[in-house]
Amino acid sequence: MTVDVKAISICHVASGDRWAGAEVQIRNLLRALARKGRFLLSVILLNDGRLAEECRRCGLEVLVLPESRMTFFRIMSEGAAFLGKKNIQIIHSHRYKENLLAFLLARRCGIPRAVRTQHGLPEPFRGLKRYKWALFRQLDRFVARCGTDRVISVSEEMRSRLTKSLKPETVVTIHNGIDPQEVYSSLDPKEAKKALGVPEGSCVVGTAGRLEPIKRLDILLSAAQIISERLPNCRFVIAGDGSQERRLREFAHEKRLGDRILFLGHREDLYDVLRAMDVFVLSSDHEGLPMALLEALCLGVAVVARRVGGIPEVVQDGRNGVLLDTDNPQGLAEACISILSDEDRRRRLASAGPASVAERFSVSRTADQVTDLYYSLCGAP
Repeated sequence: MTVDVKAISICHVASGDRWAGAEVQIRNLLRALARKGRFLLSVILLNDGRLAEECRRCGLEVLVLPESRMTFFRIMSEGAAFLGKKNIQIIHSHRYKENLLAFLLARRCGIPRAVRTQHGLPEPFRGLKRYKWALFRQLDRFVARCGTDRVISVSEEMRSRLTKSLKPETVVTIHNGIDPQEVYSSLDPKEAKKALGVPEGSCVVGTAGRLEPIKRLDILLSAAQIISERLPNCRFVIAGDGSQERRLREFAHEKRLGDRILFLGHREDLYDVLRAMDVFVLSSDHEGLPMALLEALCLGVAVVARRVGGIPEVVQDGRNGVLLDTDNPQGLAEACISILSDEDRRRRLASAGPASVAERFSVSRTADQVTDLYYSLCGAP
């Protein structure tokens, strides 16, 4: 990679403790920016893991500050020492803790510009966690208003929410993007189903993502019970891990789904898993702009999703998927059954997916927009 001598020096700050949609998007963006050769890129991560590995693979300089083994003051000290060796012009953070850390590092190291990406809205908590996170959010809003030059929202819907508490001119929408050349499975649907142990001739309804309350997988499981009564040969797949896994397994048992449902946990071969699905479902209460949705569409899977968050900016109802205005499991079940019972319709929806993603949600387009943002902040041509 050849770097422009006039390259802007930028440091991203992220957590890196898991590998989910936000981390995939950070990796995609950093790799696309690195290919441009117009930036000096570095990364501070609060945890080691796959994101750190992916960043190093892109040739980026990575500093890992393991938060479980370091005090906040040591994280600040080592982070400042790392940044002090560089003439950082923009610090770009992701999520709450990283936003605060980036704000303090920018003040300490004299970094003139700060950007953050809002990947999603705050998730609800109960008990003491609710009050703890309410305090975090208040602090985060203060930092966003007083110490951030631009906030990137991954959807227009979320931007409209953010501008209620932030200056509208500071919030810009830049959609998540994927590399269509990378989102690929060597398996055909029949082979992918066989690899998961799905009986031959079965149809598959599934999803992928974190097993957290906001994803409302209870709706999917309730719908699965209804679908299985009408289509006994249907199987259900949930890929991902999270705090709700035990509860969801118990709920699936209550719904008497038995061996008709597979909880796969975290999968490195997610594209092969998505290839096995005849219908990909998103039953969340809210989404920013989910990477798994873009990947499913890119792989030619018919989609059924609730009309929430940034999903309607991706799914065009009746063209490349089906949008639901309800959280009723019956409505979700009927939508899935309708698609599974009409092969021509399923194929038509599935075939529209790859083109719709390539046209509007490629990572090259995302990187171009972020590049323009960086240069506008630095006053560069």
